[in-house]
Amino acid sequence: MRENIQREMENVKKMGKEINSWLKVFYFFFPWLLYVLEILIFYYSLPSKINWGFIMITFFYLIPPAGKESMVPAGVVLLKSTFGIWSIPITVVSISFIDFFVALWVTWNWDLIKYIPLLGTYVEKVEKIGARKWKEHKYLSKLAYGGLALFVAIPFQGSGGLTATIIGRILGMGKYKVLYSVFLGAIFGTTLIAIATYFAIFTIEQGGILAVGGIVIFVMVIILIYKWLRSEKK
Repeated sequence: MRENIQREMENVKKMGKEINSWLKVFYFFFPWLLYVLEILIFYYSLPSKINWGFIMITFFYLIPPAGKESMVPAGVVLLKSTFGIWSIPITVVSISFIDFFVALWVTWNWDLIKYIPLLGTYVEKVEKIGARKWKEHKYLSKLAYGGLALFVAIPFQGSGGLTATIIGRILGMGKYKVLYSVFLGAIFGTTLIAIATYFAIFTIEQGGILAVGGIVIFVMVIILIYKWLRSEKK
């Protein structure tokens, strides 16, 4: 009787290990499959004259130092002539989901990530950069998950979904709450940049006083944000 019970327990443990192994494989590849699915949607739904251009924008967004401040305007500019104002939500959703995919991959593969050649070294560097930037902007740390969302939203260099997720894991935040914060921050930040880009293009196309006024307002907002960040850093 005892031998049968022990045998059953060993079989259950073996089955548990097999399931755990398959889960690790799923966790490793599923976020990238989501990214491939997004690429396929762009390829088959966007006009052929711009689909590869937009796919390249989403690809370069994955490679530092490219970020929201460069890839979001590029997406809006590329899509505007075909989709008009709908270029804003298309760009926002596509870029924000990439931040989410990256954050999901880091969250699920946290125990494995530092053992991956080259990537592990990069993540260790990102840890240091992220920790330093988090300390520089102490007002963010006081807001916890909201601060993490703002960290993703405001286009500091190296403040995307990857860095924010690493910071959240370092600080012991709930992993799925971190994902939620990263996604909200990405939506908020990309929306602001996309709207500003669309408005700037519109005012330039209209010409005259409207164009000058729009450019002046945009520059003033950038200056105010820069001074605010400088004051927070001091």
